[in-house]
Amino acid sequence: MATHTMMELGYQPQTYEYLDCKELAGRWNLPESWIREQVRSRTDDPIPHVRFGKYVRFRWGSPELGEWAVRRIIGGNNRKAGRILGKGQQ
Repeated sequence: MATHTMMELGYQPQTYEYLDCKELAGRWNLPESWIREQVRSRTDDPIPHVRFGKYVRFRWGSPELGEWAVRRIIGGNNRKAGRILGKGQQ
């Protein structure tokens, strides 16, 4: 049975720009300390990130990061301002 690599099957890997906390904070116009706090394990819904040892990076343009940000959109009629809308609450 022949095996094929993902490249041979036509898979095109997605490339993302990897940002550190300071760069992500700058793009979102937020304090770097807030970004760092949202990465910690005690956060209910941490920002999707990649750990390289002690270094944390964010994949700019990734679906995971975009979906995380979308979950924080608050509509004009949403009385739960600032809270994460979990499953079943949307």
